[in-house]
Amino acid sequence: MPNNIAVIGAGAWGTALGKHLAEKGLAVRLWAYEHDVVESINTSHENSVFLNGITLPQSLTATSSLIEAIKDCQGILFTVPSHATRSVLRELASSLPDSRPLVCATKGIEEDSAKLMTQVMEDELPTSMHRSLMVLSGPSFASELTVGRPTAVCLAGTDDALVRRFKKS
Repeated sequence: MPNNIAVIGAGAWGTALGKHLAEKGLAVRLWAYEHDVVESINTSHENSVFLNGITLPQSLTATSSLIEAIKDCQGILFTVPSHATRSVLRELASSLPDSRPLVCATKGIEEDSAKLMTQVMEDELPTSMHRSLMVLSGPSFASELTVGRPTAVCLAGTDDALVRRFKKS
């Protein structure tokens, strides 16, 4: 089970998932494009832009640097909106160590190509990482997850042992 997780994308969904992981005892570093989101999370422990009114754990910190976000992490949770996925992956790919487990929790498809997010990831990430890609999907809402309402999601990937290891998180 990983102890340090990078969450790439600090919208409502990324923040909610980061909060959930931090509450389970993991150290979470959240990457946000918006500097005001980083400041809000690090100073008031709240994402006042995308998840206003929800207190975030002390073990969840934020950064606007992709390199800093993934430094020393044991896994990456990717939650960037689908319209920005390809461009963020391009920037991220050059800094990723090979075979770092990466969970895609981005909803939707790429508008121009109609590709699924995993297909976009395979286009942009090194081939050595393809086996470590996983998908988190299911009927869920950030607002419900953050207040403890029941939700159901499924984690899937081609490496069964890796999926089982991450399900424990």
